[in-house]
Amino acid sequence: MKNLTAPRPNVNPLALPVLALAGRAILTFRNVETGSHFTAIIRQKRDKKDRKIKLPAYNVWISLLGDGETRKRYAGLIFTDQPQIRMWVSREVPANDRLAQVFRWMVGAIQNPVVLRGTPSTVDGLVHNKVALFHENKCCHCGLTLTHPESIYTGIGPVCMKNLERELAAKDIKVAEIFAPVEAI
Repeated sequence: MKNLTAPRPNVNPLALPVLALAGRAILTFRNVETGSHFTAIIRQKRDKKDRKIKLPAYNVWISLLGDGETRKRYAGLIFTDQPQIRMWVSREVPANDRLAQVFRWMVGAIQNPVVLRGTPSTVDGLVHNKVALFHENKCCHCGLTLTHPESIYTGIGPVCMKNLERELAAKDIKVAEIFAPVEAI
């Protein structure tokens, strides 16, 4: 009989804003209490004339558990051109649809990743995550398969991480804190 134990989350939830907006992220969010999950594919748009120019907009596709669909559905766009992240839900998705609700929740979690964390446990005193975050063993920045062991915990390959560290240092963000390995679930 196959072991039905859920895999251990491999990404620190505090890294969500960096990973989701890295350029080529495939992230799975699992509700620890209910066991439900969804997978989001977040791709940064590029200029049509010069493909090297990245735009401050991201296409988002979401695959929901138990929605009767076997494929990902286009949810809309995320815009990062202003201090506050904005979103646009696709015209094909009704406002009260579960896909639209999940998309809005995910954008809120990107803006404030602390919502993924729980409160300290009364049993062991540790803060257990309410939502576990996984990546698909591909770099969330360039999309290449991750082979370096350290990259499995961060979701970003070593070369992309060096480039990202420079960008985050300019914004006074401490990389070591947001990419610390997940201790408990």
